[in-house]
Order: sequence, then structure tokens, then C-alpha cells
Amino acid sequence: MGYSAGVAAYQTAAAKLTARQLTTHYTAGLETFRNDFVPQLKQRLAQLSGDVWCFDDYIAFAAGSDVDFMTHLVEAVAAEERVVLYPGDWYGFRVGCSESANIMWDESGAGDLACLCIPSVRNGHMTDEMLRFLRAAPACLLNLNLYPTLAPADRKTAAQDLQPLLPKSVLSISFSRGFGLTASQLGVALIHRSHPYCQRFQRQWDWFTYFYNALAAQAFLEFDLTASQQVDRDRARWVRTWLEEHRLPVVETGSYYVKSFRVEGPLPDYLHPLQRDSVVRLCFKPPQT
Repeated sequence: MGYSAGVAAYQTAAAKLTARQLTTHYTAGLETFRNDFVPQLKQRLAQLSGDVWCFDDYIAFAAGSDVDFMTHLVEAVAAEERVVLYPGDWYGFRVGCSESANIMWDESGAGDLACLCIPSVRNGHMTDEMLRFLRAAPACLLNLNLYPTLAPADRKTAAQDLQPLLPKSVLSISFSRGFGLTASQLGVALIHRSHPYCQRFQRQWDWFTYFYNALAAQAFLEFDLTASQQVDRDRARWVRTWLEEHRLPVVETGSYYVKSFRVEGPLPDYLHPLQRDSVVRLCFKPPQT
């Protein structure tokens, strides 16, 4: 879902662009990424978490998009080890890889890398089952997707649940979903400096980072998060009203973007197209505001 705040951020970012910035993107541009963008990103994520998270000991890497970064990581690990995806979560963890023999849906987390969206596209929630899944693996890939659209209390609870897992995790931030900056892609990952993956993949990740999207990064710095969160509150109210009018369960928590539930008794014909694995899932795009 797009935001007027996102359009304004892009316009401001583009207006600041100079020919010299294009010339020095691979030198001074990297310094801007590390010294200006990354501290602001860490600070904003900490604010979103209700000051639960602190990323002082985390290193940032970038790629063309969060999907590029995650596909690289899953592909690299799956070449030799087992990657497990939480059942029913984002299929993109798997679909972008050329070899999928070592990539499987397994809620046990019994693998070398466990992958999950935060919040899960299952219902915008973090559940005890998901946390057990993540705890079981020695490393995690967490795709911070719709997290900014959650209510503050939900964000803080999720942050508290995930805090013990962050040192062993690669935290990949999606700027397209969570912040609506879809006109240009940017992928950034935060990883603890002592994580084994830093030594294992740093050469490749340093290479990817040269090609980060500076315009998208600047747009993020210009993005009015307060304005977007007001829009999210309006959209959440719209979804609640829609569910009530259609006599469907109203779930106050989680992301308004996706709601899912199980039907007791026979499934009405009009819900059949929305059912997969016994779960009816609704993906909302409220009117633009």
C-alpha cells in the first residue's frame, strides 16, 4: 500500500540529487550509507520497537532489494545445508532459488537456517509456535516486512519476543511493504558483528553493498513515519468495518494487511477461492488515503 508521505519523500530525495553524487556513488556514497543512512535506520527501528531493540553491535549490508539479499542467503546456505521455512509463510523464500532440494516447509525448525516474515503473513502475528521454530535453528533469517504497520503495542510485544533471537539472526528490512517505498527497491540487512555469517559471506555482502539504491535510501530518510502511521490507523479501521459488514471474524491484533481464519463446519462457496491448507486468507488493500 502506498502513502502520500512516500511520494513526498521521493520528490524531496530526487530534488536533492546532484551530478557529483552520481560520480562518487561507489566511494563517498558508501560513506553516506554507513555514516548517515544506517544510524538513522537503526534509530528508527529502535523507535518502532518501543526502544526494545538496540543495534549498536550490528553491521549493515545492502543489496538491490530485500528479495535479492534473502535469495542470495537462502541459495548459499541451501547449497550445503538445510533451510526451513515456516509452513504457510512467504513462498518467496523458496521461489527465488535455483536449487530447492534443501529448502523445505517444516515447522520444527530442525535445519541450519530458519526463515520467517515479521510479522508473519499467516495473520500478521508472532505465535508461540513461530518462536519455537526460530529457537530450534542455529541461525535465522527474519524478513521485517509489515512490522511498521502494526499497532505500537503489537510492535513492542513482537520486539520483546524476538530480542533473544536477534544475535543469531539476519534481519532483512523490506522498505517496499513496511514503508511503501515501492517505486525503487532497497534491501538492507542487519547482522551482529560476531555472527558466523559475517566471516562466511562478508566478501559477497560488501560487494552487494556497493550497488545499494541511494535514491531509495534518501527517500527513507525523508519519509514521514508519523504521517504514514496515521494512514495505517485509518486503514485498520476500514478493514475492521469491512469484516463486520461481511460477518467475518474481527481480529484486532496483527497487521490489517492480512487476516486469516479457519471455518467451523462447511465452507461457504464464496470463500472457497480464498482457502489454502484449511485456512481462509484475506489480503486487504483499503482505499488510498
